[in-house]
Parts: sequence; structure tokens; C-alpha cells
Amino acid sequence: MGLRRAFGALVAAIAMVACAPTEAPAEEGPMQITLQRTECYGYCPAYTVTIDGDGAVTYEGRAFVNVTGRQTAQVPSADVARLLERFDAVGFDQLNDEYRGQMTDLPTTTITLIRDGRTKRLVDYGGTSAGMPREIRDLQAEIDRVAGTARWVLRDGQPVRTPPEH
Repeated sequence: MGLRRAFGALVAAIAMVACAPTEAPAEEGPMQITLQRTECYGYCPAYTVTIDGDGAVTYEGRAFVNVTGRQTAQVPSADVARLLERFDAVGFDQLNDEYRGQMTDLPTTTITLIRDGRTKRLVDYGGTSAGMPREIRDLQAEIDRVAGTARWVLRDGQPVRTPPEH
């Protein structure tokens, strides 16, 4: 009788585990980092660069850049993962949506992070004078570095000082 009871208990345990509700995995959705820089009163490079979670890079140059128009590239997904770690390290999701200094004619730099179905956008207009952490400027530079925007923005390693040709 002991063996029959043990076998019955085993069957009952398997049935309970098989019928137990399972937690659905969280919807991650696409991950995307976008850095947009606008013109200023001067020679500020104006472009947008986007990095997807799989490392796809899309660049769109507008003014005071070496390459205007659309360009694409690929970066290692490990670089994208490290970049996301930087977002977390600076507490990007908890920062203000905008930091605006009390000056005029500056470029505006906007970082947009789409992750886990949420979008966080941070606008920098002279932001360090308005309380924006210096680490955000470092993050902007890191996005450029990972995306490799210098190959499209700079001309012979130098900023472009001529307006775009039309």
C-alpha cells in the first residue's frame, strides 16, 4: 500500500505543478536611444542619431555637419548594453524632463530613451546652469561615441563651419 500511496502523491504533485498559474514575462518591447542636437546662433552641428537595442544606428545630418542626410551603421550590442548601464547609473528616469538656462541662441540637445514600453525625454538648453547634472553632458558624449557620429559630423577631424549645400 505504501508504494501505491507514494505513486498517487507523485501523480497529484505533477498535476498540481502542471496546472499552476505561471507569471507572464514582462513586455519589453523595442529599446531605442535617440540624441538630437539643434542649430544655434553659430556653427552648432544639427543632427539626430538613434541607436536600437540590436546596435542598429541611424543618423540624419541637417546642418554644420560633414554629411547631411541619412546614414546607417551597426555597433556591438554589448556597447549598447553598457550605454544603458550609464543611463541607469545617472538615474536618467528620475531626472527632470527639461533643464533650461536663462540664455538665448544655444543649441538644444534632447535625449530620448524608449525602454520597457516607456519613453523618457530629457531636454538640455544650457541645462548645467539650470541644475542638470554634469553626467548628462557626459552621457550625451557617450551616445555620440557609441554611435560613431564623429565620422559624419566632423570634417577632417574638425567641426564644420560652412552651412549645408542645397
